[in-house]
Amino acid sequence: MSDLKVKDLMVHLSHCATVSENATLHDAVVAMEATRMMFQRWDYRPRIVLVYDEHFRIIGTLRHFEVLQALEPKYRQMGDLRNLSRFGFSREFVTSTYSRFMLWSDPLKDLCKKALELKVKDIMSVPVEGEFIDENAPISEAIHRMLMGNHPSLFVRNESGIQGILRMSDVASHVFSEMKKCGIPGGDEDK
Repeated sequence: MSDLKVKDLMVHLSHCATVSENATLHDAVVAMEATRMMFQRWDYRPRIVLVYDEHFRIIGTLRHFEVLQALEPKYRQMGDLRNLSRFGFSREFVTSTYSRFMLWSDPLKDLCKKALELKVKDIMSVPVEGEFIDENAPISEAIHRMLMGNHPSLFVRNESGIQGILRMSDVASHVFSEMKKCGIPGGDEDK
């Protein structure tokens, strides 16, 4: 694979939506929308809010998954859904949990009103060691980590700390661009 480094495709921290761990879910949604509007000209669609602590260190993330899960509080009774989903439950099992727990039975408007006051620190995901990668690592290593760990993004860091995130969507976009070049006569110089 090319000499492309993680830092070449990462989204810098200054372009990421961020909120304090003490912010509400409402604050996080507003921050995500404000970031989307700010970078609209680059077609930047944030799918993640980075969460920082009182020392402004990034300590977690809030993705669409956590936001939707927070809307229906009954999911918390089921445990860690990210780990459960890896078992590949049957459609019948998934349907039975939907019925048994009476999920999404309240009107969405009511669920939203309750959820918007939740604290980000209570619903965020805390990254595990496999979700961090050095900014100078090759993109091939990042792809491997994303695939093996089922991570939609990785935290990019250097000796100063977290510098940004590497999103699978950006990596895939780069790879797709390279694939298209291979289909163009003379677009791939094999040596």
